[in-house]
Amino acid sequence: MGILDRIERGLDRGVTSMFSPGRGQLKPLDLAQGLKRECDDQIQVLDRTRTLAPNVYTIYLHPQDFERFGSWQDTLIDELQRVLMEHAEKQRYMFVGGVSVDLAEDEEVRAGRFETESRTERGSVAPATGAAQAETGGSPIIEIDGQQYLLTGPVTVIGRGGDSDIILEDTGVSRHHLELRADPTGGPSGTGELVATDLGSTNGTFVDGERIRTPVALQDRSLVKIGRTRLTVRLPAAGQVSW
Repeated sequence: MGILDRIERGLDRGVTSMFSPGRGQLKPLDLAQGLKRECDDQIQVLDRTRTLAPNVYTIYLHPQDFERFGSWQDTLIDELQRVLMEHAEKQRYMFVGGVSVDLAEDEEVRAGRFETESRTERGSVAPATGAAQAETGGSPIIEIDGQQYLLTGPVTVIGRGGDSDIILEDTGVSRHHLELRADPTGGPSGTGELVATDLGSTNGTFVDGERIRTPVALQDRSLVKIGRTRLTVRLPAAGQVSW
């Protein structure tokens, strides 16, 4: 159960009293609901099965409210990002980059009110649909729990943090756990390779059953384990490599 869930159920009285001592004062749940509305209002229906949602959000607050949230800002942002990702999952929305939320001061916003703004920023990962594969050609694919991700950028960060390129809801995974780096000139024949590097994670990264301490070049069908999550690597054939 997240902090915002506890606030909603009245179980965390200390946090609740910090942010809602009086009627009419802005509460964290107000921000969460506003972000979900912004997400729903700005979606783009790509086709019958794909709906794109913005992945970068800014909440504008009066300086007085911004200061009030300041001492709790990092935790609040983590919770708001979690709420957005859960909402998107329930609505079957897709993102094309990591989800991020930022709080900003704006003196034109009335005290006790807020404004939201969102945009779509393409990250290092795209859903591995037929259209995405046709657009990017022979890029590596990572499969996680039946979902495939096309690695379209040179560096992909996998972790639990909302600013990761692939975000995992796994408590055994660090915020920034694993880096996958595409080297177009690497490999024995110079046709390219995908290199895995553990980013100082708490629980480590395992490739084909072995914990890695230094960067390791992945093979086609390599099995990578971080936390309780397993990732299968699919590399393009030598003649199809476009990275």
